[in-house]
Amino acid sequence: MSLSMRTVSRMFGLSGIVGLVAWWLDGTLMTGMLALIAACAVTAIVWAVAESSPFEGAIDMRAGTLLGHLGAFLVGMVSTLWMVNSLGFPLAESALTMLATVGTGYATYLWMEPNVKV
Repeated sequence: MSLSMRTVSRMFGLSGIVGLVAWWLDGTLMTGMLALIAACAVTAIVWAVAESSPFEGAIDMRAGTLLGHLGAFLVGMVSTLWMVNSLGFPLAESALTMLATVGTGYATYLWMEPNVKV
């Protein structure tokens, strides 16, 4: 049993709407971002559970995959620094926000993308 891409796209679209509504209701961008992260994490978990073998090949320690892991970490660090320096967000909340955002996105990519073993 797996979800169609159309269903997953709708679920991620609904996550965006949840984030915007939370931002609108609370009036702070950070609340909207946290709501968006939570909704996307739930979508990713539902998507991963619906796949027949979500963890098969997700953790791969080849050099190319390790560079991908490092790249995802660097994206999170740069995004955190941007949020702290440009937007004035607190460091701890920004780091958690980026860890959750980049981490769940990258984990979802690793779980769902077919891995080609050479």
